[in-house]
Amino acid sequence: MTDLGSYQNNVNELPGLGEFRYENIFKVYKTKNNQFFFNITKKIDFAAQLDDSYFYETIVPDAMPWTTVSYNAYNTTELWWLILLTNKIQNPTEKPADGKIRILKPEYIRIVLSEVSEQLQ
Repeated sequence: MTDLGSYQNNVNELPGLGEFRYENIFKVYKTKNNQFFFNITKKIDFAAQLDDSYFYETIVPDAMPWTTVSYNAYNTTELWWLILLTNKIQNPTEKPADGKIRILKPEYIRIVLSEVSEQLQ
């Protein structure tokens, strides 16, 4: 691994991550003691570039975790972060006041993940 960091899936000493994992956005680095850490300062923006036809709206009950919202929308708990980014929610412990959120339609997930990947280069 270089001083510039690497993505976890490119570091042999670490386990691979699934394609939907939030951690794929961040590079990992090593401390002087050979401890790995993520640089979580990366900013991703894609929702502003997509028109309303890419989304649908739904209501999220206050008690429903983001992982459940993700599972209901995409059959995986791992895209919770995409829902938060889509709705410009920075604190995952909060829900929108009116409970209404936008969900990226499942057929556009691969396109958006490709765009996110391009932003990481």
